[in-house]
Amino acid sequence: MPGPVPSSKSPAPEYNPIALEDVLHFLKTNYTALAVGAAIIVLVAAGLTTYFMQQRRNAERASQMLLVAQSPKQWEELLAQYPDAKVAPIALLALASSQYGSGAYDQALATYGKFLEKYPRHGMALAAELGKIQCQEGRGEIEMAFNGYALFVAKHPDHFLAPQALFGKARCLQIMRRYPEAKVIYEDFIAAHPKSEWVPQAEFAMRYLDREIRAQRPVAVTKVPTSQP
Repeated sequence: MPGPVPSSKSPAPEYNPIALEDVLHFLKTNYTALAVGAAIIVLVAAGLTTYFMQQRRNAERASQMLLVAQSPKQWEELLAQYPDAKVAPIALLALASSQYGSGAYDQALATYGKFLEKYPRHGMALAAELGKIQCQEGRGEIEMAFNGYALFVAKHPDHFLAPQALFGKARCLQIMRRYPEAKVIYEDFIAAHPKSEWVPQAEFAMRYLDREIRAQRPVAVTKVPTSQP
């Protein structure tokens, strides 16, 4: 006769009281070290929480200052207090634009350069590049600005600032009294983009150009004959 079939169930593991005693002994022996380690973890967590809360408060203050700032001094104060805030790049661009608007072209050029050096991959980096070219135009470096505008348009024809570079190129041609070339730029832009939001600016610039062209035409002076004594 066949013998008894062995059970497929494995025997239940025996409870080992020594393992629990070892754990208790470890906890008793290393209580001080564990307590210090736990305290350090708590302190680190508290420090990180405080840091992030402070960063959030700083970001909120910087954002508030960004909304009310209007002068170069206010932008400079914001950047001095919160140089690493998320709004710092926009504040730096605003500072450069404000400097440009006040005629401080050298300072604006330096600020735009600082932006490109610090934030070369920022979404507004091309705005800073165009700003530098506008500063060159403002400083009277017309040929350099003309080349800069032309290069910007060639490299970024579909960028939303390309029309501004195109109009800058036309302004430089106008300053160099190359009136027909300047006028063609405005005319071609209006014809190619009749519904563009930049059309009114192009039309205004072309009217101003036409007035300057008329003013440059020689005026015939009629000499009134003088009576003989």
